[in-house]
Amino acid sequence: GGLDPATPPAAFPLRLMRAPRTVAPRLALIGDAAHTIHPLSGHGINLGFQDARSLAGTLAACPEHVDCGNVRWLRRHERARSEEVMALQSVTHGLQRLFGASDALAPAVLRNFGMNLFDRLPVIKDALARYAMG
Repeated sequence: GGLDPATPPAAFPLRLMRAPRTVAPRLALIGDAAHTIHPLSGHGINLGFQDARSLAGTLAACPEHVDCGNVRWLRRHERARSEEVMALQSVTHGLQRLFGASDALAPAVLRNFGMNLFDRLPVIKDALARYAMG
């Protein structure tokens, strides 16, 4: 059978967002609840999966005598993820600005030079692809 929409179509602005804190007592934000990323890179779901893996590892490493929902314990997960999330958000935001700047010559020249250079350096290209896949 067919699908009938439950609500009319809607659009939401794309925003770069990162929660100032991703943990609280007995609470850990992961994925889009903790941070958003421009969809041009297609890495939002990967970041969410990596967040889940990190949180699961943090909880699994919790000793029996420690309250795993304690903020001090959960901050291990927060610290483990913050650097990678910020780096990927920065790169993606920069790419979005570079590729979205169609009205100026300098960004177009820079973009084309960078893409050609990137294409000619398979070592860097492969390393970035492996990193992006987690």
